[in-house]
Amino acid sequence: MKKWILITGVLFLVHTTAKSQVKEALQLATLSPVLIVASSDIDNYKKMHYTLSTVTYLGGYMITDSIWKSAAITLAMGITKELVYDELLGRGTPLWEDMKWNTLGVAQGAVFTVSLRF
Repeated sequence: MKKWILITGVLFLVHTTAKSQVKEALQLATLSPVLIVASSDIDNYKKMHYTLSTVTYLGGYMITDSIWKSAAITLAMGITKELVYDELLGRGTPLWEDMKWNTLGVAQGAVFTVSLRF
């Protein structure tokens, strides 16, 4: 009986007083893949594309307050980098794999911004 009273009390406390802390912890947990990618053995340029796309998406979301506009801005910047900087200026090699990492960064940012609405 004491066990059930304790469990009920803990659940009540978590539900009422700690609801916002749990929510914030879960929101921050949605950004954990950025830390995993940053500390992994993935090539540095892939890490940069992923991280910069996530940060650009979040910055765009802060300005536009729209998931779709932020995603469009971020992907347009990635495409522009590949076409202008890499192809036209000859400073690198344009790769579709870079756009894959950009898209994953946008998806990561979108997951975080969707979690903010709950």
